[in-house]
Amino acid sequence: TKDTSQQDTLKESNTIGMKAVSNGEVAALLLAGGQGTRLGYNGPKGMYDIGLPSKSTLFQYMSERIKKLGELSGKGAKAVPFYIMTSPLNHKATTEYFEKNDNFGIDAHFFPQGTLPALTSPDGKMILETQTSLAVAPDGNGGIYPALVKHGILNDMKKRGIKYIHAFGVDNALVKPADPTFVGYCIKKDADCGNKVLWKTSPDEKVGVVATK
Repeated sequence: TKDTSQQDTLKESNTIGMKAVSNGEVAALLLAGGQGTRLGYNGPKGMYDIGLPSKSTLFQYMSERIKKLGELSGKGAKAVPFYIMTSPLNHKATTEYFEKNDNFGIDAHFFPQGTLPALTSPDGKMILETQTSLAVAPDGNGGIYPALVKHGILNDMKKRGIKYIHAFGVDNALVKPADPTFVGYCIKKDADCGNKVLWKTSPDEKVGVVATK
């Protein structure tokens, strides 16, 4: 039946993904440059308490899932390296938080994204921070590409033999970091990239969308 086929596909994908994890070929990559300002929290979004019974922050929650995945792979808690892109706004607070918690027992690496001049909207004029300097702001999620090169992260991945990278945003409380079933399915399909999404609850739900031209 269709359901049986789906279950077989999921099982096979998970097996492939777990093998890649145990071979040290999978990394998790977190985009965590944002501040929790809109949440009423003056600090990195990843340190915000989202109301879990455990009181775990997003950083802790994601790290513990990565740790568990490594243990399930048979290669230990540090089997999946966790690369975390911060911003100049929160790099110090983020690294100090992880250091205070002994990186939650995983292999964590931090690197800041770049900045760009801040502009007014809608006329696009540059904003001055002082009379002699421009105001700058983090350069967005797209800043991850130059940052990976600038801070030697790509080279580190190559040295480790990383073949597959699961990238996700710090806002995603439902994420399964380095999800072996998803990674395995992409490997099985020989996909250059993959994207996992949820259906919107309603057409007007204020979340991002995935679309094609």
